[in-house]
Amino acid sequence: MLEIKKMDNFASLVDALAKYQTSEYVGSFLREVDAKNDEFFVVVKKEGKTHVYFVISDNQVALPDLSKLFYAAHLYQNEIYDFYGRTTENFANHTLRLHTHPKDFFPLRKLGKSMVKERQDFIFTQINGEWLVEVPVWPIHAGIIPPGHFRFTVDGEDTLNLDTQMGWKHKGVEKYFYTEKDLNKLLSVSQDIAWDSAIAYAWTFARLIEDAAGIKISKTTGLNRILALELERIYNHMWTIGALGNDVGQSFLLNWYLSIREDLLEVQREVFGSRTLKWVINFWNSAKKLSKEDFGKIENILKQIEKRVKVLAYIEEYSSGVYDRFKDTWIVTLETTSLHSGLGLWAKASKLAMDERVYDKDYLENKVIVKPILGIQWDSFDRFQVRAKEIFQSIALVREVMEKLSTAKTEKEEELKEIKLKDWLYTSFVEGHRWEIFQMMLVENGEISYFKAKDPSFVNWTLIEYAVLKNIIADFPICNKSYDLSYSWTDM
Repeated sequence: MLEIKKMDNFASLVDALAKYQTSEYVGSFLREVDAKNDEFFVVVKKEGKTHVYFVISDNQVALPDLSKLFYAAHLYQNEIYDFYGRTTENFANHTLRLHTHPKDFFPLRKLGKSMVKERQDFIFTQINGEWLVEVPVWPIHAGIIPPGHFRFTVDGEDTLNLDTQMGWKHKGVEKYFYTEKDLNKLLSVSQDIAWDSAIAYAWTFARLIEDAAGIKISKTTGLNRILALELERIYNHMWTIGALGNDVGQSFLLNWYLSIREDLLEVQREVFGSRTLKWVINFWNSAKKLSKEDFGKIENILKQIEKRVKVLAYIEEYSSGVYDRFKDTWIVTLETTSLHSGLGLWAKASKLAMDERVYDKDYLENKVIVKPILGIQWDSFDRFQVRAKEIFQSIALVREVMEKLSTAKTEKEEELKEIKLKDWLYTSFVEGHRWEIFQMMLVENGEISYFKAKDPSFVNWTLIEYAVLKNIIADFPICNKSYDLSYSWTDM
């Protein structure tokens, strides 16, 4: 359910938001209305219901500092500053960096003028003391990954502070969504926002379009999407827990996990025509009608995964060398996670029962019930265990969905010749393997006039700055893998 409220001013907006908890905060977003005015959105979610509050205000007036209510709001305020040049009350330094742009250029400010003449440089935290050392990990990483900047301050082996900087390559993806008119091209781009989340991102966008066009997908289509989403979770989790083993010197674990993962990807290619499940999502129906033979191929690979992952997870869990490196490493408490509006496995490992599938309309309509798997002690070992258990949970869900599909009545689906969008504001959530994907879209005069996407990594990157404290830099790869955050999404 979606509730939209226009507020008269920022004071009434802050009053309305005061009743929400930090864990219910989704994000703050801005768009230009005209040369003089901006529209400021705040999205919160409570018990499966989404609330959108908005205020239209002069673009030369400071925005309210919502970080007093929701700590994570400072990230969105920094993003608004970087992209639109609009500040908040008591504005401090920002955390994003658009190093390829001039300091007086704000890439999403096209109609009016920014509040500031020049974007500030990022100022790293300065800690002075004898024997303290700064260790920068520069944007061009030793691995083949998108850019990100990490700067550690260490005292001997203990990490005293970490500054993270993301967003080095602004690709203009969100702007593309309200300039390109071909919806099929937008669907294509949506599945490439984060390459390993083709289903999660494409389904989130498809839901926006389907809601705006009044399209109701069939139960069969919903079941097919659930099946693909759970397969996407399985193949990503296998990579992550294998890589965790590799980062503590057990490379054979990664090799074995990659071997069975490769078998799954090949089955996905045979069944769906894509190893990473691209073009499985259409706006109105299933791109692929699964046959009994397809179900048989999926079941065979599930049996192999179930058998082999059970053995590998046992080795990983009960190996003293692995356990010693995972246990009590990179702890983030329930309180810290909640205050930062943390999402996904980070939240689950910290005992926050947050899983969008619990409220997902297609899961509920098809009676596919998901119970969130939670950790115990908030550390890297918990995050490994939650992932391993989710693999088996997803295997069970895929089997359940295949059973429902095999006995479902044939539903007639008529092809849509034209999609007409109704003017309104739309929001969409899908629980990807990194957890909650959020997208928001405004339709005016039958066309998309504003689009915003958010990956759970956006808020979770800053939580790493808390996880590293009193840990050694050599264990940072364990931290990074146990959270499996997205670099590419930050360059939207």
